[in-house]
Amino acid sequence: AFWCARVGSLTQPLRPGAPTMTIEIYYWPFLVRGASLVRMLEHTKTPYKYISDKAQMATVCSAFGATSGDTFAPPVVKDGDYLVSQSVASCLYLGKKLGLTPPGYDDFKAIQYCSDIVDAFEGGVGKNNEDGAALKKYLTGERFKAQLSNLERAIQGPFYFGAEPSAVDFFLLQHMDWRDGSLFTPLKDRGLDALAPYPKVCGVHAALKATDAYKGYSGGLPLPGPIKDEILDAAAA
Repeated sequence: AFWCARVGSLTQPLRPGAPTMTIEIYYWPFLVRGASLVRMLEHTKTPYKYISDKAQMATVCSAFGATSGDTFAPPVVKDGDYLVSQSVASCLYLGKKLGLTPPGYDDFKAIQYCSDIVDAFEGGVGKNNEDGAALKKYLTGERFKAQLSNLERAIQGPFYFGAEPSAVDFFLLQHMDWRDGSLFTPLKDRGLDALAPYPKVCGVHAALKATDAYKGYSGGLPLPGPIKDEILDAAAA
């Protein structure tokens, strides 16, 4: 398990409605589907406990043997006696708990936007990144263009709901970090810049990476590395 209490160097105080007890995050020991949770806690300087031991996750995840409760698999947020799982639900719950609901925030549009992000980056990019030809066809095809253009239109600028980041922006950060290191940057280095037409998507990513909390993260959880060179080479050919 990882214990993480106030990492980063942002100076703003906890937002109204921030939790008074230690939040627990249950997820594997890397920054993938649970990354938005870590990033929001770091951003708001909120103490938390990160638990990645499978035996401990089994106490809250029925996929690993828990026989009570209704949370199946990680990521899981535990806030006192309240537990919530699934990447979208846990992100939006925690974001609201931490006050990451700027003016104009809309609960239902937030669900839609996060679902659109999952469709594009998991159902699209992730589904096609095991084969170079399939990845190239997807990234240069109409489906990717339509999905990313839809994400782009949803972002008011610089963030989804305007001037301040919401949980949705941290959810996009999670997926951009995941796919940027694994394939977008390696493909750009090979001549295929799939994200060039989407400056607002890239802008959210860049803005949150530029925060003190992101740059000062010292919790030890790694980001994913690149996919296989042969897949990247074939996709960029």
